[in-house]
Amino acid sequence: MILESLANSQLIENLGWTLLHSVWQIAFVALWLFSALRVFAKSSTNARYTVSLFALVLALVLPTVTFIWLSQNSPETKQNIVASNAETTDALNEKIQLQENFLPLKNVKSAKPDSEKFFVSVENLQNGFVQNFSAFSPILVGFWFLGILFSALRLFGGIWQLHIYRTRENSEPNQDWQAKFSGLCERLKIKQTVKLLQSKIVKTPMVIGWLKPIILVPTSVFLCMNQKELETIIAHELLHIRRYDYLINFAQSFVEVLFFYHPAVWWISTQIRHERECACDDAVVRTLENSQIVYANALANLEEFRLVAKQTTSPVLVAANGGKLMKRIQRIINNKNTKRSNLQNSLWSASLACALILAFMVALFSTTNEVPVNAQSKLSDGKTRKMAVGFVSIPPTDRMENPPKDADATMRLLIEKLKAHRVPAIGFVQGGMVSDGEKMYPVRTEIVRTWRDAGFEIGIGGYKHIWFHDTPFDEYVANTEKNEIITKKILAEKNLPLRYFSYPFLNNGKTAEDKNRFENWLNDRGLRSVKYTFDNQEWMYSFAYDMARLDNDINTMKEIRAEYLDYMTKMTDHFEAYSQDMFGRDIAQTLVLTPSRLITDTADEFFGMLHKRGYKFVPMDEAQSDEAYQTKEALVDSKSGISWFERWQMAQGKKLRDEPRVSRAVYETWNASETKKRLTQ
Repeated sequence: MILESLANSQLIENLGWTLLHSVWQIAFVALWLFSALRVFAKSSTNARYTVSLFALVLALVLPTVTFIWLSQNSPETKQNIVASNAETTDALNEKIQLQENFLPLKNVKSAKPDSEKFFVSVENLQNGFVQNFSAFSPILVGFWFLGILFSALRLFGGIWQLHIYRTRENSEPNQDWQAKFSGLCERLKIKQTVKLLQSKIVKTPMVIGWLKPIILVPTSVFLCMNQKELETIIAHELLHIRRYDYLINFAQSFVEVLFFYHPAVWWISTQIRHERECACDDAVVRTLENSQIVYANALANLEEFRLVAKQTTSPVLVAANGGKLMKRIQRIINNKNTKRSNLQNSLWSASLACALILAFMVALFSTTNEVPVNAQSKLSDGKTRKMAVGFVSIPPTDRMENPPKDADATMRLLIEKLKAHRVPAIGFVQGGMVSDGEKMYPVRTEIVRTWRDAGFEIGIGGYKHIWFHDTPFDEYVANTEKNEIITKKILAEKNLPLRYFSYPFLNNGKTAEDKNRFENWLNDRGLRSVKYTFDNQEWMYSFAYDMARLDNDINTMKEIRAEYLDYMTKMTDHFEAYSQDMFGRDIAQTLVLTPSRLITDTADEFFGMLHKRGYKFVPMDEAQSDEAYQTKEALVDSKSGISWFERWQMAQGKKLRDEPRVSRAVYETWNASETKKRLTQ
């Protein structure tokens, strides 16, 4: 049970996304390092080593930052925790025979002009991948953990091998060598206490340890290698200690364990080891006069000893014969400038490296153009705007010639878009659309289940979408209670709670007495009403859009989409101005929309616009926890529903702001329909 809960947690999904993003992130870092090493081809080895090390650090930092960002911006709500992905999978696998045939999701297409078909198909592929990746994440993360376990066991095996080398069959060399070793330590300015030991087990000189380092030299090397050659080899190992290479190499091995699956990490790591050995080689030649040929011969002889012994070094070791040995020997012999350190060139190279690194970091983290929609941006003051979204009502309204199929397709498209943009929305059920009070309508009930099983919260409105202003109190309560019973049946299938009520038409009563009585009734049942700050007339645009869809009028549909997005942009400005005027800050907003095809067809543009304004989409309870929602509100004593900003403004006796108008063409489409209804009644 614990493993199942863990597999379906947001943590696992975030890890999965982090691993996926690490593939291109680390590949990009490796490409950058490849280019940087070409730029610094004639620079000092220390500069090249520093750049290589930075690349490995960046390869670790980028996925770490990605995981932290995903964790902080997770859309998981209490509903997501209870209705886990496992339950979603079970529900989708049930072969429910419905009375009507559903339109398969893979065949669902938003109404778009022919010229946009290619872009729509690419977009659908992207969104489909995003939506289905959650189910694959536990498998991916599981294989990653297994790989880490195997790699860690290999690393610990190497550490245990070092322990054996350090504790078995070694002894101090003769007094003559101990005296030379002390002089060499003083000459190289080694501040740590280092022991020199000869070993019968190891076949190549090596450094073990960091706090109390020791240098192990094979007994055969003491016997077969001449004194000057061995002195250069020991100097090489001492320089590793002075540079703390053992500690860095251990950290390097840790990164290799984490990213065992990425060839770019192993390539970066190989470059680091090669540049590290070259840097120590250069330091040896600079420190010991006339030692180029001697040191080159020493390395060649050392490799010959190792090949005869057929011993490989542990990845956590720093050894004199590490790196690409033949290239190192050629460098030592051919590099005429190695003996004299060109300090000016080293400083110039290091400065250029820092400049390039700084430019890369600025370009990586400060780019604002074409920001991914899912990346919740922040305002210039570092604060993030918040917005919760409620959909009234679900299931979607049937206006097309094939209502069940179209409503189901609309809901599935909407779910796809909300997940892609990480919007933890809440949908409010209108009971009359899913039941006659006794039996459930199978198709529309299944649409509500689809919303539920996708991890989105469910609330209620009324069984019928009626005005509180025109309805007696007891009748209004009965209408709500009937809807509550129906909706709780659907929620009970997954043991989910019912927490929110949305007033139909945003109208909360004719009198203060009725309003207060009903709020108390809701509280007694564990329900809270939603106070929408971002009211709008999107429903008019959605109606006009559906009428154009009925007529297959592609051009009108395109015009309506453009007009709607312009209208909603102005409405966003409108309510942001209210927020600043009333509270001097950006309060958490609550937006009401209808689940329509217009919403799905403009989701990328609309949610993208909100993202660019710095909005983070949050659950309803987080938004309404803003203290602004405790502000005294005025009762609207007319048959109307308005934003809570306007109610708060009216309570303070202030004039309301002029609201952006719906486009004339859309209004006329809506008005013509209403006139036709009245004439036929």
